[in-house]
Amino acid sequence: MKMKNISIGAALIIPGLLLAGCGKTYIEENQDNYKASNVIPVVISAEGPSVVLQTKSYAFKVKYDRAGSKWNWTAVNATVSSVSNDTKTATVLFNVLPANDTALVKVTETTAGGVTSPEKVFKVKVKPFCPLQNGMNDLAGSWSGDDAYDYESIITTEVNNATSLKMTGISVPFIEDWWGETVIEGGTCIININDDGTVEIPRQYIYTTEYDGDNYDYEIKGAGTWDNCGNSPALMIIYDIYYTGDEKGLAETYSSYLPNPYLLADITLDGTKSVSKEYKTSGKLKKINRSGK
Repeated sequence: MKMKNISIGAALIIPGLLLAGCGKTYIEENQDNYKASNVIPVVISAEGPSVVLQTKSYAFKVKYDRAGSKWNWTAVNATVSSVSNDTKTATVLFNVLPANDTALVKVTETTAGGVTSPEKVFKVKVKPFCPLQNGMNDLAGSWSGDDAYDYESIITTEVNNATSLKMTGISVPFIEDWWGETVIEGGTCIININDDGTVEIPRQYIYTTEYDGDNYDYEIKGAGTWDNCGNSPALMIIYDIYYTGDEKGLAETYSSYLPNPYLLADITLDGTKSVSKEYKTSGKLKKINRSGK
């Protein structure tokens, strides 16, 4: 009797399974209904510089993928000189100096279904390019201006090689006054000078300090720009100071206490400026508790 019941049950179930197998799944139905023209594209992620130098070329990039899409690049007051095979990267030459100092770089996405997105527009400030006449020698000397949020700069530079300088004194007023530690060794780092008007301080040892009888080693990392078009060369560098090996620097860790970025050197070359440890501050800075000490 039990075997008979099983047979009857199977006889009822199998036709039901066969019937269900004749229909399409939810995924299959949606795949059949999909049309590439239904995709409404938007350029959701792209990057490029906001400040450039006249006569120089820069890359602008789309930072996402969409199967079958192509990207179209145009420019106003600049020239799209090349586009990568996947059309996601454009090299733009800023060969003119616009009357309003601004060029536009535009990109649209066209999907596999032929639908084109609205333009994403980059507004780019074009600065005149004034090349160095004597290489790194044009950037060697003493620099006046502000370092680390209103401290008077004591920064000096000397030639390291054909593309870099040795920079001394950057961040020292900050670390000795606001941070409250005395620099007892070091104080010099290498800064790379790029032909496109940018500068870079690769992460490296900067100095050793003394605090409460103990010594601490610090590293520096930064980036910025150089300008040789004014009455004197200028540098603007945003940087950070790190305990050796730490992932986060002082500026990142304590950025909520002060305007950001406050580790900023905005300086102009002045060969007659003497180096001094008489720091000028705005009176707005306050020491904060330092963790890990």
